[in-house]
Amino acid sequence: GGVAGIPSLVGTGPLSVGSAGSLSLSSAAPTSICALFVALSSTPAPFKCGTLLPVPVAIQLTLVTNGAGALTLSWSSWPNGLSGASLYFQYAIADGAAVCGTALSNALRADVP
Repeated sequence: GGVAGIPSLVGTGPLSVGSAGSLSLSSAAPTSICALFVALSSTPAPFKCGTLLPVPVAIQLTLVTNGAGALTLSWSSWPNGLSGASLYFQYAIADGAAVCGTALSNALRADVP
C-alpha cells in the first residue's frame, strides 16, 4: 500500500470483439507516475519489495494518476485476434509512502472468449 491505501485495479467489459470496457485504478497516490504492465502469461517475480504477476511483460504503459489517485483506461471496441488468450494486468505506482517507494495494485487476469 501507499499514501492512499492499497491501490485497486478493476476491469469491466466482456472482452468480446467490438465490445466496450475499461480498466480502472483507484486508491493510488494522487498525481503520480505509474506503469501499467500487461502480459500474456503470469510468472510472478519480485518487484520493488512486492510481487509483479504479469511477467514476462508484453506491454508497459507509463501514465499519471489524477488528483484523486485514480486512472481509467477505456476502450470503445475490443480488438479482433485475441480470442482464447489470457491477459494479465497490474499497476506499479510511484509512492514515497510505500515500501521501496512503489505501491503495487492487485493483478487482474482477463480471459478473452
